[in-house]
Amino acid sequence: LGMAGSGKTTLMQRLISHLNQKQTPCYSINLDPAVGPLPFGCNIDIRDTVNYKEVMKQYSLGPNGGILTSLNLFATRFDQVLGFVEKR
Repeated sequence: LGMAGSGKTTLMQRLISHLNQKQTPCYSINLDPAVGPLPFGCNIDIRDTVNYKEVMKQYSLGPNGGILTSLNLFATRFDQVLGFVEKR
C-alpha cells in the first residue's frame, strides 16, 4: 500500500525480476484497478475483472471512490482468486 508514485510497481518489478533470475517460482496478483501498463506479467489482474473507469461512471464516483468500489466488487469474487492460487 502506498500513495500514487511511491514506487509500488517498481518494487514489484524488481522483486519479480530478482525471483526470476534466481529461478524461484513466483505468483503475482495485481490489485490496483487504476494502474497503467505493468512492466511485468501478473498471473491474476483485477483489471481483467473490473473496469475502474466504468465503475467511476456507473456510480458517479471520483478516482478514490472508483478504486475502493472496484476493490469491493473484486472482493466479491475473491473465493475464485483463491481457487486459482490453490491450483498453482
